[in-house]
Amino acid sequence: MELSPYTQFTPYLSHSTFCCKFDSNHFIDSDFSSYQIFSPLQLQKAVTKRKAEYLAGRFCAKKVLNALGIFSFDILSGNNRAPIWPDKVIGSITHTQGIAMAMASQRTDIAGIGIDIEQLMSAKQERELQEQILHPNDYPQFRLFAEQVSHPLTIIFSAKESIFKALYASVKQFFGFEAATLIAFNEQQLQFKITEALSPQVPKDTYLTVFYQCDKNIVLTECEFKNS
Repeated sequence: MELSPYTQFTPYLSHSTFCCKFDSNHFIDSDFSSYQIFSPLQLQKAVTKRKAEYLAGRFCAKKVLNALGIFSFDILSGNNRAPIWPDKVIGSITHTQGIAMAMASQRTDIAGIGIDIEQLMSAKQERELQEQILHPNDYPQFRLFAEQVSHPLTIIFSAKESIFKALYASVKQFFGFEAATLIAFNEQQLQFKITEALSPQVPKDTYLTVFYQCDKNIVLTECEFKNS
């Protein structure tokens, strides 16, 4: 399976980033050794698509670590499936159909980074999934946002995924989409407010910015959470 750079996105956050494209139909198990990516035991029985996505995501992560001067480090997964980065590195990995990306930083003021790539939903999905993704307080801004973009729910879904990833290291437990509500937006950013106390580091009324951009049929969102 060929892993080649995907350059259609220019991230807004200024951290080390690498994005690649791939075709999971061309994946073979020996690709892990070809790209010098560790294949964990729990992945051995996974379907081909899952193996290809894991490989592509870890390949991107390897590239960003190399850019930070870190070599020969295997990013394993914790019990929660979250990537385990080197000490003093904050990072995030995402993948969707045929595209993977990783972002990482050694900045000491960063507590968490979250990135997410999603395929744009169909109009039917956008209608049917609103109640699962939106907080009741999201709707006033959501309706305005829907007048500005063609796939508002996909973008907000992706943004909330990025928020979850960015906050997880500070919260250390699962929390749902209702924990963040959309309060403002422009052509590049979504502004969210945390609706409940998630941890001492993430109190109620914490404000977060999520950057978003679309390319063809996919959306990229990025969020960073800074140490207080």
